[in-house]
Amino acid sequence: MADSAGRTFRIIVGVLAAAVVCIMLATCAILAATRPPSPEVLAITLTAMPTLTPTPTLTPTPIPTLPPVDANLLVCQREAGRAMRDRGMVGAVNIGGDHMFSLRWVSYSPVHGLDDALGGVVMSFDVALEVWGRGCAVYDRVQVEVYDHQGGEQRRRLIVQVPMDDLLAWRDGRLSDRDLIARLSVVTPGGR
Repeated sequence: MADSAGRTFRIIVGVLAAAVVCIMLATCAILAATRPPSPEVLAITLTAMPTLTPTPTLTPTPIPTLPPVDANLLVCQREAGRAMRDRGMVGAVNIGGDHMFSLRWVSYSPVHGLDDALGGVVMSFDVALEVWGRGCAVYDRVQVEVYDHQGGEQRRRLIVQVPMDDLLAWRDGRLSDRDLIARLSVVTPGGR
């Protein structure tokens, strides 16, 4: 029995000794890993490293801002949209701070010149006059962009401009249809 007790004692002492050795090795490894390198090792390491070029300082992109929108212009645009809808017109309208009433009208018939688009242009003028008469006298020029469908695409065919004074004179009968047409500025995009 004394032999068996001696053997157990030796096993326990051996396990404890192995544990102490493992703990000491782990402590040495941690110290070696966390200890700063000697000046000689540091100098060798730094000369062997590639030279880094500084990255340029990026300035943040400013957040885009939109110009302030006049609530009255939005109300007038809504009125113009209603007037277009009442006439069965397809398109869009914009009344900008530049005093321009700009209406884009889409014709479902081919447009090759002013004669083909005259009915829609006159309806566009009526829209501008109606909105003006409802208290939206905030523009002094009217522009009508005429688009048509050909081959499944919308193409801009004409840009027609007229001063609002001429439209008011036309509405009041001081300017004939023929005289109004003569005063229109008509541009054909692409020079056709």
